[in-house]
Amino acid sequence: MKQNFLAIILILSAIFLGCDEELPPQDNPTDLFISQASLQYQYVPDSRPTQSSIDIYIVYKNFFDESLDDFASMKGSIKIEWLAPPEERGAINPKRTDVLTFDNLFYAKKYNFASNRIIVDPNDSIILRYRWNLKTDDSTNIMSQAKYSIDRDCTVRANPQNDVGFRAISAKQQFRISATFSIFQRGGVIITAPDEFSSCWIAPHYGELSPCNQPNPLNPCSIIIEP
Repeated sequence: MKQNFLAIILILSAIFLGCDEELPPQDNPTDLFISQASLQYQYVPDSRPTQSSIDIYIVYKNFFDESLDDFASMKGSIKIEWLAPPEERGAINPKRTDVLTFDNLFYAKKYNFASNRIIVDPNDSIILRYRWNLKTDDSTNIMSQAKYSIDRDCTVRANPQNDVGFRAISAKQQFRISATFSIFQRGGVIITAPDEFSSCWIAPHYGELSPCNQPNPLNPCSIIIEP
């Protein structure tokens, strides 16, 4: 619970820091929210092999001057486009599309599961989280397509046979993310406009053999080793 609370604070701070503008009241329920996405890189160094994924958070903030109250719909979709050049990505489908549902609800202060009713107070938010396993719609794992640099300060087990090697870190990768989502049953679809993001990841290996710098989830590319 404490981890979730800290994550919520970080997400809201990163997205809405310095965003103090007041929007006028609107008649269209889809115009009552401002939505924005952010990324966090997730790395599990203790699994065999190590696991990498990207958490995509979408925040919907109520800018109306009254509480919004209705039965929840919680239906939508997300689209992720890998923007690598053709010579790097090859002939794969560089897109991932998926549905968004109640299962993606990460934070809602006043959601009643029993009645399926949700209240969003002025300036309050709901947050969705979509965990992407870095696979495209044609099941290609883009980790196998990216270019990597070698981190010679981090010795690892390179394979199940425990051969020794060095950790590999991907080059900075660009993505375009967009989403559509309906919070209320009587509300319209809220559009999260396409926006571009960057991230990096660590190539799978079978355990670290020396003390290694761990990636910052908000800025994983900070561990890239310059040539």
